[in-house]
Amino acid sequence: MKDIYSKLALIDAGQVLDAATGRGEFINIIKSNFKSYSQIIGIDNSDKSVDYAQKLFPENDIEIYKMNLEALDFQDESFDTITMANSLHHLENPDQIFFELLRVLKPGGRMILTEMYKDGAQSEAQQTHIQIHHWIANIDRLTGIFHRETYNKDEIIALFKKLKLKKTELYDYYIPVDNPKTNRNCETLIRNCNDTLTRLETIPDSAHLAEEGKSLIRRINETGCAGACRVMIIGFKS
Repeated sequence: MKDIYSKLALIDAGQVLDAATGRGEFINIIKSNFKSYSQIIGIDNSDKSVDYAQKLFPENDIEIYKMNLEALDFQDESFDTITMANSLHHLENPDQIFFELLRVLKPGGRMILTEMYKDGAQSEAQQTHIQIHHWIANIDRLTGIFHRETYNKDEIIALFKKLKLKKTELYDYYIPVDNPKTNRNCETLIRNCNDTLTRLETIPDSAHLAEEGKSLIRRINETGCAGACRVMIIGFKS
């Protein structure tokens, strides 16, 4: 993880677009680790996420908007840097979205994609994270929300290669934890599981999914949790 931060510390990002910003987690990374930026604009199609992020970032150089990623309300070649973090699995039409992102990226501009993946040498604690993600994604799909399971690493790389960017760099990393059973993120995962169990109460014939959720909570308590492995890919527009 330290190598990733040292790489980000070299980036003069200029005008930044954080696509599918969610609750703004990657905006915090930009603020804390990039060498410099002139402005950050975060966009997401979720009212709830946009409302949360707008309250989280009151700074004048950070703006958050609700926007359809398949039809961006920006002029061509508007941004020096475009980022997307842990959102690829939420994109129903990634080709169209990446077409739009490339349209608004300046020639010579930088695109940064980071995404968790499910294969490779993942620890038992990391497998907890992956299994919970798959469980929640399954329930989202039952309620009409597009949410696919975690990609394989090679699938992520293949999607990025289709963009035909130049000077591509790839970094494989994870966020280490000292003790997976006392990891602070375990509390968040348990809360997410309990919230999802509440959602299941309104879904018919979902008893098996509820049992799976309770089993995952037991797994968190017994095995612990840790963030899944991730890949970060950086490339430049011709």
